[in-house]
Formats: sequence, C-alpha cells, structure tokens
Amino acid sequence: MKEKWLQETQTYVETTLGLVPHFSPALEADQWPLHLTEAYHVRRLRLLNDEFLALHVCEASASPSALAKHADWIRQRTGLRCLFVFDSLAHYQRRCLIETKLPFLCPGNQLYLPDLGIDLREQVKAPLEKVTRLAPATQVLVLACLHRKIVPHDSFTGVELGAKFGYTKMTMARALDELRQFQWVETEGNRQTSRHRFVIGGQKLWEQARPRLRSPVTKRLYLEEWFRGEKFKAGESALEELTLLGSPRRATWAVTPKRWKTLQHEPGAHLIPEAAKDNAHAEFELWRYDPALLATASSVDVLSLALSFQDHPDERIQMAVDEVLRKFPW
Repeated sequence: MKEKWLQETQTYVETTLGLVPHFSPALEADQWPLHLTEAYHVRRLRLLNDEFLALHVCEASASPSALAKHADWIRQRTGLRCLFVFDSLAHYQRRCLIETKLPFLCPGNQLYLPDLGIDLREQVKAPLEKVTRLAPATQVLVLACLHRKIVPHDSFTGVELGAKFGYTKMTMARALDELRQFQWVETEGNRQTSRHRFVIGGQKLWEQARPRLRSPVTKRLYLEEWFRGEKFKAGESALEELTLLGSPRRATWAVTPKRWKTLQHEPGAHLIPEAAKDNAHAEFELWRYDPALLATASSVDVLSLALSFQDHPDERIQMAVDEVLRKFPW
C-alpha cells in the first residue's frame, strides 16, 4: 500500500493534469547525510518524460532558504531536480517558494513546476483561518507597540524584530501575517526588501486588539515557602505596587516554563496543590512569552498584568486593573 503522501500526490496530478506520475525508489538517497534523510521522504518521480526527486517535507516549518540549499546540493550530486511535496502551505511559504523558483506540490492546492511551465492553482481557495486569539509572538508585538518598544509608523523588518525579541524569522513572518489580517500593520517592498510598520497605535490599537489578546499565564504553581531571587513580580504582587491594593497573602512571580524547569530543582521549591493554595507563601505564573521582553524594572509590564487578571472574579482586583489602565500613557 502506498504511503499517504504518495497516494495524495498521484491522485492530485492525475485529477488536475490527466497524467499518471510514476514513482520508484530513490536509491541515491541512501548515501545522503542524516539531516537530509530525516528531513524528507524521497522517491524518484517521472512526469512528462522528465525525472525528478520527489521530497516529501517532514517538517512543516522548514524554511525556503534551507530547501533551496538542499535542492542545490542534491542536484549537484544526482543531476536531478527536486519537487518538494507539502501536506499544507502557509501563504508566506508559498510566496517565498515561487520567488526562489523552487518546484513544489501541495495536494489539493497547487502544483508549481517552473521548468515545465506549470503553475496550477485551485480556483477556489479556502478562506484564511479566522484568528480569534493572537499567537504569543503576535501578542508580544502588539504590546511592544503599545509600550513604545516599537514606535508606531516607524518602519522595521522581520529580521530586526526577530533579533530584538528573540524569535525566528519564520515566527516573525507568521506574526506579521496575523497583524496584516487586521490591518494593524502594512508592508512595502518585496520579500528581500520588505519593511513593515504599525499604522495604528495607542488606545485605538488596544481597543481593537484586546478581544484577541490572551492572558499570558498558562499555569499557576503554588509553593510552601517564599522564593528568593526571581526578577519579575506579577499578579497581586505587581498590582500592589501600582495601586492602593493591600498586600497580597503570597508573593507572585512570572517565569517562563524553561526557567521553571531550573527552579523546581532549587532547595525550597516545594509545590502544594491548588486546593491548598491559601496556605502558599509563593506563587509562580508560567507565561506564554518571556516577561523580560516587555517588563520594566522589577515587575511585569502593566498591559500583560492587566490581561492576566481579565477573568478574575474579585471586584476589587478589577477596580485596581481599571485604575492601572486609566493611568497608562496611551
């Protein structure tokens, strides 16, 4: 029985072109480096009397630049062109592949073979998936703009943002795609020279984005003893410093999951169940993004802080959050 990707590829080519693709084992791939054999499922492909190597891409986030390097290396050693086969493709990936003239196929979506003059696309495209909640990296960019860490109307590149906030080029591309969906960001130039800028900022951006912003907190952990040495106060510990809210019963800190993996082995890191949290003297919030990206001084940034309380049932907490937002320098 054929592998799923082979069957889907054959069905798509037969249905759209009326041609039968012929697959055979790619024995030459047995001599390839390990990083290539792990990255692709490989078969020889004969189509319209032309020979290709069909490479089924195992990693959905593989970058077009890496694919281009692999294609050059393979062609130099085998004399065969590569046809990359994807299970799915994001718009920006498709654009990059076409700009670099890399042959690719995505069953049910598109077949691009520039050497054979084929660029077959489905006439009816699926609508973009509606974004109801921003991805963590996208949320960081929105909050960074509100905190003036990205200046509205000043241009920037995805590479510059990646270096500034520690995200990969692909993560930044996805985040910028999300921002463009809501017309908060506009882009000028082609892929190599594209620059972006926020077209709105301040309270208008906050009001439009807030329904799609999430609490940064993914999990809360409660400890028996107060924990020394953490950088960023969060929760009621941070809110106390900004308002007249009384002192909380326990100290609260924001950390990344990676940081928690280190801390949980420290002496004194004794967890207690949530049911007994009233007896805890310390609380750790595990965040979707690094609080250091937006934090000021010893506390988390105030907008992430407000979002961390957005579903809190205590009225006095909500009043304190409203006070913080009223004071924010939009």
